[in-house]
Formats: sequence, structure tokens, C-alpha cells
Amino acid sequence: MPLGAVMLALVALRALCTLFVDFQGHVMGAKMERDMHRELFEHYQNFSFSFYDWQRTGQLMTRITNDLLSLAELYQHGPEDLSIAARELIGGLVILAYIDPTLTLIVLCFLPVTLIFALHFRHRMIAALRASKDSSGDINARAEDSLAGIRVVKSFTNEALENARFNYENFRFLASRSTGYRSEGWFSGGMAAFTQLITITVIVFGAAGIARASFDLADLLTLLHCVAVLVDPIRRLVNLARLYHEGSTGFDRLIEMLETEPDLPDLAGAAELLNVRGDITFREVSFRYADDAPWVLKNLSLEISAGEFVALVGASGVGQTTLCSLIPRFYDATSGEIVIDGIHVRNLRPSSLRKNIGIAQQDVYLFAGTVAENLRYGKPGATIDEIVEAAKQAHAYDFIAALTPRSANEA
Repeated sequence: MPLGAVMLALVALRALCTLFVDFQGHVMGAKMERDMHRELFEHYQNFSFSFYDWQRTGQLMTRITNDLLSLAELYQHGPEDLSIAARELIGGLVILAYIDPTLTLIVLCFLPVTLIFALHFRHRMIAALRASKDSSGDINARAEDSLAGIRVVKSFTNEALENARFNYENFRFLASRSTGYRSEGWFSGGMAAFTQLITITVIVFGAAGIARASFDLADLLTLLHCVAVLVDPIRRLVNLARLYHEGSTGFDRLIEMLETEPDLPDLAGAAELLNVRGDITFREVSFRYADDAPWVLKNLSLEISAGEFVALVGASGVGQTTLCSLIPRFYDATSGEIVIDGIHVRNLRPSSLRKNIGIAQQDVYLFAGTVAENLRYGKPGATIDEIVEAAKQAHAYDFIAALTPRSANEA
């Protein structure tokens, strides 16, 4: 009875420890994922327009969701599985060696072969997982692109074209996943086979030992229990290998993005733009979007005095929007100088520069939320009276008030 009570107490203690580890482990993983989300999202905010001109939103979303989830799973379960597997593996082998050292050596002979097998398929799995994550990002990018432009799609009745484009990316995704699952199948199947071979080896040698009367049935049962104990760490190590493959792929893609330097960083000693008058000067400014792209602006010189109204007239695509985008440094001029109140824009902090510039975009974007939240976006601390006044100055007050039976102030 005392022994049974001790065993029950140990079971209860293990259950409590498992509950604690599972809860704290998941919370720790969620906190790490939160921190990586924040770091990567803040890094995204540092890039200029040119970065987003060449990046697909779906790929960026995949990096901040799927990739970081795989990495958090590795950080959460990896140390746990490794520590538990090490303790169980060492403990099982010690008991096995105490009963039959020869059989223990035979079991240990399987480990190098298992390791070589695992390393061989590790490289194949990593390559397949990388291709799979890239394909998953392409699917997200294609879906995001099509759904964001759904009105254009409907207007030109191009549903069939969009379905064909999506299906192309979908089949590429399937092909990459199939390759990954094939490697994972070989890996998991091989590891399971090695585990079963160890069990068979113990049974065969244990039966032979009983036949020679070198040990009895109780010893054989103990050996089989040790093998059962050894199966769990092997299973955990197999799961750890899978998590490592997926997490390392996500880690590589995370580091690849974090090591991408912002193309318009603040220069050392960049100044704040204070007491703005508004004199703007272009001196021999040239610009193109890439080294091999055609010139959008070439040797442009222009002076705009404070308070002066200037209209840029020309056919669509000749560079009016580009010229305006150079003033707040959404792009940097390829050559030449842009000066505001006698200060080169590159010597100003971009945030300070842009706070002093009002912009009416060609393409209006509304964030999810209320009308008031969108109107307050340029000045988060604006009062309701200031929001109403801004709406009136934009001749949007009557339109906004008509959206809802509530008053415009409540909107």
C-alpha cells in the first residue's frame, strides 16, 4: 500500500508538472511570437515606397504570420522535447545497461545509422519547406491582389482569368507540398522503422537470454518497458527534427527580411524641420525607379516660393506624381538636390519633413474603423470639433452626415 500511494503521488505530481509546462510553454511561445511580430512589423514601417513597389503584400504577410508561427513552435517545444528526450533516453539506456550491457551496445549501434539517415533527409526537407513557404506566400499575394482589385475584375468580367492565375499558384503550392511531404514521409517512416527494429532486437535477444537462462521473464518485461520508454524520446526527437526544419526555414526568411536595410535611413545628425516657410527648390533633379529603368525626370530645376500655387500639367505618366513624391522623400532623387527653406531634404528627418506636408493622394484608402478614426489619422489627438472642421473644409461634412442617422459629431 505505501508503494502504491507513492506511485499515485508521482502520477499526480507528473500531471501537475505537465500542466505547468504546457501552459507556461505555450504562453512563452505566444510572447516570443508577439515580440517577433512587433519587431518585423516595425521593420516594415522603415521601408520606403520603392521597397513596396517590388515586394508582394502576400509574401510579406506570410513572413509575419506563417513563418513566425513555425519559429515560435520551435522555440516553445524544442527545448522542452530536447530536455525530456535526453532524460528519458539516458535513463532508459542506464536501466538497459544494468540488465544486459551487450544488448545495450547493440541498441546503441542503431543510433549512428539513425543519425546519418536523419541528416540525409534534413537537407531535402529544408529545401522542400522553403519552396513550400515561398509558394504559400505567392498564393497569399495572388489572392490579396485579386480581392483588392475585385471591382476591376468584375468590371472587365475577368473572373475566369483570375481563377486561372490563382489555380496556377495553387498547383505550384501543391507540387512544393508534395515534394516536402515525400521527404517528410521518408524521414518519419525511416525513424519509425528504426524504432521497431530496436524493439524486435530486444525481443529476439531477450527470448534468447531466457532460453539460455541468463535472465528471466521479469527481466524481459523490464527490457520491453525500457524499449517503450526509449520510443518516447525517439518520437520527441523526430518531432523536434520536424519543428527544427520548419522553424529554421522561417528563421532564415525572418533574418533575410530583418537584414534588409531601409533604403532611406535617417542620416547621422538629421535635423528637425521647424518654423516652416515653404520655399521649395529643385536643382538639376533626375529620377528613375531602378538602374535599368527609363528616366522619369531628367535635370529638372524648379523654384516654388512660399504661398505660391503651382500646377503641373501634362499627360498621365509624365512624372507629376513622382515629382511630388520626391518632396516628402517617399523616394530619393537619383541625382540633384531638393531643398526646403534652404535645407536639403536628405538632411532632414523624414518623419519631421512629412509632418509639415499635406498630401491628397490620387488613390484614397480607408482603414477599417469609423469615419472619425480615418479623419483623425493625420492627427491622432484631434478633437471632434477639429475633425468636423476638417471635414467641412474638405467639403465632405454633408456627405458624412448623410451616412448615418446619427449626428456628424458622433460619426
